[in-house]
Amino acid sequence: MLLELRIHNLAIVEDLTLGLGPGLTVLTGETGAGKSVIAGALALLGGRPNPGNLVRSGHELGFAEGVFDLGDRPGQLRFLANLGVRVAADGILVLRRELRASGRDRVLINGLVSSLALLKEIGARLLHIQSQDQQRQLARAGFAGDLLDRWQGNHGLLGDVAAARGEFRDLSQKVAELEQAAAAGKQQLDVWRYQHDELAAAQLDPQEEALLAEQIHFGRNARRLLEGAGHARSLLEDGDPSLRLLLGQVMGELGRIGEESPRLKEVLEILGTAQANLEEASSLLEGYLDSCEIDPQQLDELEDRKALYEQLQRKYQRDTAGLLAWQAELEQKLVFQDQAPAELAGLRAELEEARARLAAAAEALHRRRLEGASKLEQKLQEVLRPLGLPDIRCRVAVELRADEDGPITIADRPCLVSEKGCDEVRLLVQPNAGEALGPAHLIASGGEKSRIFLGVSVLEDRGAEPPLRLFDEIDAGLGMEGAGPVADLLQDLARQGQVLCITHLATVAARADRHVKVAKRQQEGRTTVEILLLQDEGRVAELTRLLGGERVLPDSRHQVAFARKLLEAAGEKPI
Repeated sequence: MLLELRIHNLAIVEDLTLGLGPGLTVLTGETGAGKSVIAGALALLGGRPNPGNLVRSGHELGFAEGVFDLGDRPGQLRFLANLGVRVAADGILVLRRELRASGRDRVLINGLVSSLALLKEIGARLLHIQSQDQQRQLARAGFAGDLLDRWQGNHGLLGDVAAARGEFRDLSQKVAELEQAAAAGKQQLDVWRYQHDELAAAQLDPQEEALLAEQIHFGRNARRLLEGAGHARSLLEDGDPSLRLLLGQVMGELGRIGEESPRLKEVLEILGTAQANLEEASSLLEGYLDSCEIDPQQLDELEDRKALYEQLQRKYQRDTAGLLAWQAELEQKLVFQDQAPAELAGLRAELEEARARLAAAAEALHRRRLEGASKLEQKLQEVLRPLGLPDIRCRVAVELRADEDGPITIADRPCLVSEKGCDEVRLLVQPNAGEALGPAHLIASGGEKSRIFLGVSVLEDRGAEPPLRLFDEIDAGLGMEGAGPVADLLQDLARQGQVLCITHLATVAARADRHVKVAKRQQEGRTTVEILLLQDEGRVAELTRLLGGERVLPDSRHQVAFARKLLEAAGEKPI
């Protein structure tokens, strides 16, 4: 139950606090007094998008805040707990929607910043707002089907259809993608197989490629090294004269005279060391030349192997790692093409099983709707006939959406199917005897549509924990003859849950458990809104104004008397 609604700096409202209680509360007031702002504030708490320009001129922040008592509503508390919303032991829930002139909105739930999506989900459970504009819902495709499903409680069957359709759609997409891939691959199969075999025969290896470069580099440079080392050894040993011979001659010459000069003897010793080093160098060169023999044929083979790597890289525009990756991908493509027929057969079998499950779920929902259609027709007539529509006939037509391209078959007819089944449900009415049945939004007058929609709203799910119902001038267009039955319906709803009604009908207002008048006033040169809880003579005066068509009549004695009778008939003590 909504205990209190506070509105601050929204539209022409500066600061307003509306206390509410159980039963039926009516709001009355002159046109433009601010009643629609109250309805709009509740809509904001229900998650309606910010229409813009709502913040009162000259202010940055405006907000709507509702205080709900859910202490006796365990189902609502469980629902909130599942959403992660914590409610204290007192069961109080505070929803607040802040709007800013700069365009930045904020949602708070029990003082914690939250999201508009969560507010909308919670608001849908706590508030049910219906206005005259919602009569246009009668023209919405799917309106009648949604009404029938809600009235029958077809949530489980709808869930079965949605789940089966999702499975069928996913499998259909997989089959289509596999068929497309297999068809495209079939055209490329010969090319793929040639490329795979070519790369597989090459036996590519990134490590081998690096080793080839090293070996070829050595092979190419080894010739130059061997030629240089061979020439050096020739100079040492085979020259004419050789370096060794020349050195021997120098040492012989110095040996003859070295005894005569200590300094020459020192030179001779150095030359002796040089001779020993020369012999060692010659030996090392000979060993180097013996160990570095080059096989020209092997070098040519290495060159050819490296050329194969370079050729494949140019051909496929990839490095060696890329070539190996492409080879692996080609192998997968070839395996896929080999396995595609068997995989397609398996998927198609799964698709047919999913098709059968979807058809069974849709057919179960179809049969259920057929069973409930006549009962809903009867119930609608029972509700609508007292509303000044004594001759109205209703028909809830449930027809299959037959189509030769439909994916499922029901009653030997191929049908299109959506997440809500394969039915087209229409609400047809005959407001007056002798007329033809037709869609309510096309053949009913404005007043008739208003009463039809009001009757439909009464048939909405009345759960054990009904939401607050706001009827925003839904009785507009009704005359006095239809006001009594409307008031009866509102009272009936109010006995089961909290009802708030914005009305211009005195007959409806007289039935209220709580009557609040909304009025504009001037304060410091600005217009603002105030509310007044009416009692006794205040109610009589307001009902008199409503009976006068919201005009102050020169002689309103009859209207005053009638207002008193309305209150007396509603159970009020005579005033």
